[in-house]
Amino acid sequence: MKINRTFSIDYDLAVDLRKKPNQSEEVCKALRKHLKNDEEVLSITEASELDLITELRLRFGLYDSKSELLKTIQAML
Repeated sequence: MKINRTFSIDYDLAVDLRKKPNQSEEVCKALRKHLKNDEEVLSITEASELDLITELRLRFGLYDSKSELLKTIQAML
């Protein structure tokens, strides 16, 4: 069963989506993948160094010298 919804997305995504023959299918696939990834929660001991660095940067908005340090560490891994 299908249902129509109205959502706002970034303009660049809309431009890319417009190129797809079945836009609804593309959105459904992307949402399923995203929601599936949300369900897969790793413990801190299971996460890789890259996962930890990425999560720290996203969670705490590290866009300063600390972020540069994390980028440097990430590049070395």
